[in-house]
Amino acid sequence: MSSPVSYEFEDEISLADLFELLRKYAPLVLLTAAFAAALAYVVSAREPKVYRATAKVIVSFEGAGRAASDGVIEPPPLDLSTYREVARSPEVLEQALGRPLDPKALAEALDRYRIDTMEGRRSGVLLLRVEAEAPDQAAAAANRWAEALLAWERERALGTIQRQKKALRAQLAALEGELANLDPTSERYLSLGLLKAQIQQKYDQLEVLEAGTQPRLHLLEPARPPAGSVRPRPLLNATLAAALTGFLTLFLALLKEAVSPYLRDPEEAARLSGLPVLAEFPRLPPRPGVELPHETALFLKTGLKPALMADDPSIVLVTSTVEGEGKTSVALALARTLAQEGKPTLLVDADLRVPALQERLRLPQGPGLLQALSTLEDTARQIAPNLYVITCSAPPHDAAEILGQYFKGWVRFLAESRAYRYVVIDSAPLLPVVDTLALAPHATALLLVASEGKTSKKNLTTAVGILQNIGVRPTGLVMNRVRNPSTVFVGGYGYGYGYGNGKRKRRIRA
Repeated sequence: MSSPVSYEFEDEISLADLFELLRKYAPLVLLTAAFAAALAYVVSAREPKVYRATAKVIVSFEGAGRAASDGVIEPPPLDLSTYREVARSPEVLEQALGRPLDPKALAEALDRYRIDTMEGRRSGVLLLRVEAEAPDQAAAAANRWAEALLAWERERALGTIQRQKKALRAQLAALEGELANLDPTSERYLSLGLLKAQIQQKYDQLEVLEAGTQPRLHLLEPARPPAGSVRPRPLLNATLAAALTGFLTLFLALLKEAVSPYLRDPEEAARLSGLPVLAEFPRLPPRPGVELPHETALFLKTGLKPALMADDPSIVLVTSTVEGEGKTSVALALARTLAQEGKPTLLVDADLRVPALQERLRLPQGPGLLQALSTLEDTARQIAPNLYVITCSAPPHDAAEILGQYFKGWVRFLAESRAYRYVVIDSAPLLPVVDTLALAPHATALLLVASEGKTSKKNLTTAVGILQNIGVRPTGLVMNRVRNPSTVFVGGYGYGYGYGNGKRKRRIRA
């Protein structure tokens, strides 16, 4: 086995990686965005139309404190925030609506009656906006609201004077009635006549003050029926729904990638296991007979070469965490590549629980691994130049016991016979059964196969820990079904399927 080596990985997210994620989830994002846009458009188009009309009222801040000698008397100025609260008060709204309002009706009115402000140095503008289901209704309601606010301001400016005038008119009427019943020459008549003249004088003074008093609010522009509705806006709603749904879908997809329990890419597998990635086999189409690319197997052989110099024969054990991660395909691809060196290579199906090589290679039944282990015979069959295979056609019930009892002696037999330079063993997965633990100590190199998007992160770290507990350190990882592999350049080569070069950056320091 190769000596322990410390590896440190530094990952960099490139634009190519980001583009690959976006390309992967683009159909889902577009589909959900289109559905959301269509739904929003249909729902919005069925909603009743709402129209908004605006009446503009100007507020004067100048002239505070001007006396009657100036010819104009104005009430003390109020700021725009005060007028805003007055306009939304129950008193003004009830006058605008022409009916009393309970708390629920007041809340509904405040939802339809809204006010904005524009403030300057010498004046400000109140924008009284009212929403209704018809243009004429909206304009009429906004104008009534403006009239109610102007009436409140007139009451504030002239209310005291008008109340005083009303009281004086009552006094004058009472005096006139009493004087009509008195003798014009009596002393009582003369005194009441003098009092009436004084009250009349006060009344005339109040009329002068009233004529010179100006409110601080004036109607700047009455509301007019709007040309179009403000709600609903189907196109805008559809656009917003598509954008928000697309963004949310993409966010959730990226979050899923970030928190997924499965390996996302080779860099993550290397970081979690502490092992180098010797090869990255691409994701192939699900067609029978499609084999892993020969060029990637060459990368794998190159990475294994330093370890294979130690023994003759060199035994390469290929395993995985669980079933279905592609270890058999990797073992077959590696064996074919090693055989092309012109040196005898033996491929062994040691997955006694679920043997697959005989069916994969379409071989008839014949002497297999069980006979070879028990009799120390060479039961291999040649399937290609320099490539031989030992299959297993009848899975035994006590696989672990058989391997533990006979495998060491069989390895010694292979070494003494010197019939093969390389022995590639397809073994059982590590976590479901213990079969591979009986083989691992006798291997020159051990390859752990992991599958992108399928191998659990926890399973990977558990498998590495199990091997380390028995004193075996895997030589490296082989990543299978990689979406964007960096160690394959296939442009045909008889596979009928092409893959690009993923520019994934990784630096390894021994």
